Amino acid sequence: MKRNKLYLFVALGLVILLTAIFFIVKGTQKEKPLLPKKQSPLTTRILINELPLADRPFTVLVPHATNRLFTFVTIGADKASSASLDLEYQSGDLLKGARASIDSPIASPFVKAIILGSCSTGGKCTFDTDLKSGTEKLKLTFPGQDVTHLLKGDFVFIAGQKNFPDGKVTFEPSKLTAKSNLIMMNSLGLPRPAEKEVLLYPIVISATDNKVVSGSMTIAQAGVTSAAIYDGTTYQPLKFSESGGVLKISLNHQPWSMNAEITRDDEKGTPEFLTLYLLGPIVLYK
Repeated sequence: MKRNKLYLFVALGLVILLTAIFFIVKGTQKEKPLLPKKQSPLTTRILINELPLADRPFTVLVPHATNRLFTFVTIGADKASSASLDLEYQSGDLLKGARASIDSPIASPFVKAIILGSCSTGGKCTFDTDLKSGTEKLKLTFPGQDVTHLLKGDFVFIAGQKNFPDGKVTFEPSKLTAKSNLIMMNSLGLPRPAEKEVLLYPIVISATDNKVVSGSMTIAQAGVTSAAIYDGTTYQPLKFSESGGVLKISLNHQPWSMNAEITRDDEKGTPEFLTLYLLGPIVLYK
């Protein structure tokens, strides 16, 4: 009996000793600091009009003879991994909108007809009238970049409004040209690299035919040393007069053209081959 008690005391002593050693060792060990987990950004930064001009796609809106739609064209967007287009425009006192999906990989040129109005699932369409001005927003993402580039530019239907909303560009068409269906816009990018540093933004007038576009263009921009107009192949010198940072340009030029195929959603998906007519871009050199 005494021997059993002795064994019991020895066992308890060993348990107490081992427990003490465990806590002493644990207390002397320093816990390793936890490294913060790398967190992916919850939102992507959006850079507005910060993409260099040389990297921007040449982007235009071309009117249609029916005035029911216009043709969206972008050249050079194939460098991007994804793109989307949002449009806002004024029809009378109402603000209207349109959106165009751009499938990846992006074709160059990418061409899409956009209805100026809306169509029901049954195919009945209503079209906007009294068109004035609008804003184009082209979103681009590029491989290896964690930002989204947003390119914004204004456009005007010259029959309804002759000046850009920013007030920097005004076009007064001649009596003959005033009868034409024209759109003036900031083309965001260039069809060919410019010869010098460009001020302001490139200006294009699009048309439904190859008639000469004539009239007076006024541009508020200081520091311009020379100007040029793209003729479909190269940039040609463009004369202007200047007073107090305001330029005046007399236009009497024939548009250049490109062929395109569109799908007419207002005609139940009927394909149409057409010719698009463009004057410019007009570029101002520093």
